[in-house]
Amino acid sequence: MRINKVRSILEITQAAMWACVFLLPAAITGVFLHDFQGAVWTFRIMLMLVLPSFVVYLLNYYLLVPLLVFRHRLLHYILVNLILLGINFFMYFCRSDWINVIPSQLPDGVSVSIVTAGFTGYMALVVVFQLMVTLLAVGMRYIIRSIEEQKALEEERRRNAEAELTWLKNQLNPHFLFNTLNNISSLTQIDADKAQESIGQLSELLRYALYESNIKKVRLADELEFMKNYVDLMSLRCSRSARIDVRFDQVEGDMMISPLLFISLIENAFKHGISAHNESFVKVDMAIDGDDLVFSCENSVFEKNTADYSDSGIGVENMRRRLELLYPDAYSYRCFTENDTYIALVRIKNIRNNG
Repeated sequence: MRINKVRSILEITQAAMWACVFLLPAAITGVFLHDFQGAVWTFRIMLMLVLPSFVVYLLNYYLLVPLLVFRHRLLHYILVNLILLGINFFMYFCRSDWINVIPSQLPDGVSVSIVTAGFTGYMALVVVFQLMVTLLAVGMRYIIRSIEEQKALEEERRRNAEAELTWLKNQLNPHFLFNTLNNISSLTQIDADKAQESIGQLSELLRYALYESNIKKVRLADELEFMKNYVDLMSLRCSRSARIDVRFDQVEGDMMISPLLFISLIENAFKHGISAHNESFVKVDMAIDGDDLVFSCENSVFEKNTADYSDSGIGVENMRRRLELLYPDAYSYRCFTENDTYIALVRIKNIRNNG
């Protein structure tokens, strides 16, 4: 949008500039010559100097610069402009009788050298004018091309970002499914009826993950409901010594958020924070702090063998990348250990607008 505005401003500036150039002869002669002769001289100046310069500018801006300069055919470009200059001189000879008519009376101090200097003076003036408008056309055209290239680059970046987001989401769903099926597999050996009930829950979760979340943004209330169900399903394999605490603020209105954004943090909390023998805990919290959304996930920390840390970190890296693509300069992510507690914090600024 900003690039389109800049281009529009440049186009308006060009139009305003040439409007002033066309009005300038009339303004000058109108100050000093208030009769019919003033109108005649205005017409002559515009026809023999301003109008040819305007034509040269249009030809350079819309045709010669794109076709010759941008294709590095500078010699052809110079040759064509010399031909245009020759055409201008030829028009002078064809209309030289217009210049030979000089006003019989002019106010003191008013010079008519522009129209009476003869061919030499006129030629010098035309060369200067054509050089000015040619350089101006080249400069403006380069500015426009730079804007167009920047716009194309931003469009390409946007497409790449959308493609990457799609790839990240497609990678996230199998990762989520793999961990959840492992939980149910463990449950079948303990309570078959509960396992069957959990399969129904999993079906609802997958419906949301595969279909409801197949759009860029979902209602925050729906995402919170999904995470509650997900935590319930993950809790099935936890021992009685594990404490699971979920606290979500009541969401008002239709705030939106990217789907499945925080599931990786919850996965890691259950994977590394729950012990089968010792007391352990997982605490998931989401709050609305002013216009910001704050998500935190805490879990107990245990010393484990290296083999226990089988998670490759793909899920968390996906979350980081999605945050970077979806909320650039509008999020913060921190993870740290404090008092035997691993804490992951995500803040999305101005969620009401960025969501």
